[in-house]
Amino acid sequence: MHVNSTEPSQQRLSRTNCRKILAYSLILENISEIFTARKDTPVLKGGALCIAAGPDGKISFAGKTSDFLKAEPDFRSKYAEAIFDAGNRAVYPGLVDSHTHLVFAATREDEFAMKSRGATYEEIAAAGGGIINSTRKTKSAPLEEIVRQASKRLEQLISYGVTTVEIKSGYGLDTESELKLLTAIKELKKLYPIEIVPTFLGAHAYPPEFKNDHEGYISLINNEMLPEIKSRGLAEFADVFCEEGYFSLKETEKLMTAAKDMGFRLKLHADEFNPLGGTELAAEMGAASVDHLEAVSEAGMKKLAENGVVAGVLPITSLFSRLPFAPAAKMRDLGVTVALATDMNPGSCMCGFLPLAASIGATQLRLSIEEAVAGITINGAKSLKRDDRKGSVEPGKDADLVVMDAETVSYPVYHFAHNHCKNVFAKGRLIHSN
Repeated sequence: MHVNSTEPSQQRLSRTNCRKILAYSLILENISEIFTARKDTPVLKGGALCIAAGPDGKISFAGKTSDFLKAEPDFRSKYAEAIFDAGNRAVYPGLVDSHTHLVFAATREDEFAMKSRGATYEEIAAAGGGIINSTRKTKSAPLEEIVRQASKRLEQLISYGVTTVEIKSGYGLDTESELKLLTAIKELKKLYPIEIVPTFLGAHAYPPEFKNDHEGYISLINNEMLPEIKSRGLAEFADVFCEEGYFSLKETEKLMTAAKDMGFRLKLHADEFNPLGGTELAAEMGAASVDHLEAVSEAGMKKLAENGVVAGVLPITSLFSRLPFAPAAKMRDLGVTVALATDMNPGSCMCGFLPLAASIGATQLRLSIEEAVAGITINGAKSLKRDDRKGSVEPGKDADLVVMDAETVSYPVYHFAHNHCKNVFAKGRLIHSN
């Protein structure tokens, strides 16, 4: 995504972005800059800006306060209860973490110690660690404990400004346990006023009992897990880990075809260590995103661009697990939409601080600041099929907003590894203050 601020576009936005409504749930004023995430005008500057939201929690205006006054000259007296002073600070759209594994029952710092001594992902898995380690612990944990642990992690994400998050299952690997994890995600949706997108990742690894019976496990997923999950409405997306030692290209196609036929939207873990062709397959099948891509081929990148599939780049995982960074700038140059996410999980990335992904994007992935912030907002929303109402500041979108303790949009990316989030709004309602 190429984004460049232009004054004519800013003036045009100010003239056209006010809809007449009867009341306001939020009037956020005294804003120094707004990251709109719009392609024509990604950043509004100049201070004295405001954002207004109607009683439906949708943005009705975003621009200069002087322009808002033309439509609502008495707003400060008429809607005093809706006014929130941003304190001459910058405002982002609510952040979108489009790839997480938040529901699990135990951490794996013992494996982290092995990693610190040089053990690879594959070596840790061969020693009984990795996904199977988390599966053993998660199967024995009651639902209430999984929800309690995940709630703590989710609250941390909200405190960083995240208002939309995708959460995968995948640490159950049997029908009962996968349903338990997806039910935990459903419980989180009841508890928190943010957008939570559930993804079924039963094809995360082969459980030990199916180590030598891949067809048996694929049959279990396709003929038992997927139909039951669909009947209960527990997942929107289905995902597969396509990688050597996990699910082959042929196995991935069989799983994705069954999921698509049942009405699931598709995502894919692919090309993390080896370019097996998963990216090309997922693009041709109309997946919403293909994630990881540290080892993606140029053919795979072109397929993403040709089919409008989002590249889900996970730079904190590369940092944490000593992996190469995905070629985000090259994908951008080829016309691929690049989202940045955390991949928060107990093994390869125990970090849910999404703004760090934007900072790495700007420093290591050779993205501009605007492209990096787009990666954790509008492009993340696109990878979750939510860009019609999430990820940008413009009329008609949900008033998911983050007031940053900074005067410029650039500062939170520049002053990295520090939480600059001051206030978080979801659909025009204040849900968190730091």
